[in-house]
Amino acid sequence: MADALQDVHLQPLTCLRCQTPLPANADEVAWVCPACGQGQILYPNGKFSPLEIQYSAQIAPGKSGRPFWVAGGTAVLQRQTFRGNRAQEMQAFWQNPQRFFVPAYHLPLQQVIELGAQLLLNPPALQAGPAAPFQAVQVPPGDVHPLAEFILLGIEADRKDALKTLNFTLDLERPQLWILP
Repeated sequence: MADALQDVHLQPLTCLRCQTPLPANADEVAWVCPACGQGQILYPNGKFSPLEIQYSAQIAPGKSGRPFWVAGGTAVLQRQTFRGNRAQEMQAFWQNPQRFFVPAYHLPLQQVIELGAQLLLNPPALQAGPAAPFQAVQVPPGDVHPLAEFILLGIEADRKDALKTLNFTLDLERPQLWILP
């Protein structure tokens, strides 16, 4: 037990730009410096890096936003059904690159799938606006790809046919952090 305690290192988080202490909770992975506005992220490997954060112009003044990892992606799908055939509908949708919106704050998986699908099917305009307060960023960017796969599966499972099998590949760009209303 004493050996395990020797391996624990506590390091206060300070802004990479101005060294102001960051008010950080244990379940958070990204912050904005309250003094200089620098975004920063702590990766699971312990690397602490600058992070560009985009704020939606649609956030009302005085309101808080919600953080989302946003990544463009392309998907190639093959499906079989027991009955019904929505393959043309599926191909028409996925033939073009899509933009995935993955909540960067904790939600139950079913809500991540539902909200992600809603935003993928009806994407909000991504117009940059002024900085705004936002909910804690608790989902690391490394979780974006598997969560985007769940969103894709949710969309395909929701098609009005009896899905039997689905094979797919999903290629995503590097996610960006957006604060949305």
